[in-house]
Amino acid sequence: MAVVQCVKCGNAGEAITDTLFLGRLEAEVKANVCKKCWKEWEAMRVMVINEYQINLGEESGRELVKKQMRSFLKLGETMDTSKLQQSYRPPQ
Repeated sequence: MAVVQCVKCGNAGEAITDTLFLGRLEAEVKANVCKKCWKEWEAMRVMVINEYQINLGEESGRELVKKQMRSFLKLGETMDTSKLQQSYRPPQ
């Protein structure tokens, strides 16, 4: 099992091995985020899309999701996610 030092949780965790379909961002995510934190993002992504009523058919919608992802995973982007954090419940 490969291990990565996660920037989100600060712990060494299992590396992501699945294909993420993120283009150029994929290498950065896989090098800096553990599998557990990625799973948390996958749950949060649904909330982001629903809360902001994002149309993924538009480039601006996809860019907003990417910015939210980078912010949530602590990959350099900062955004106000307080609206989402209040409702967020980690997957069980």
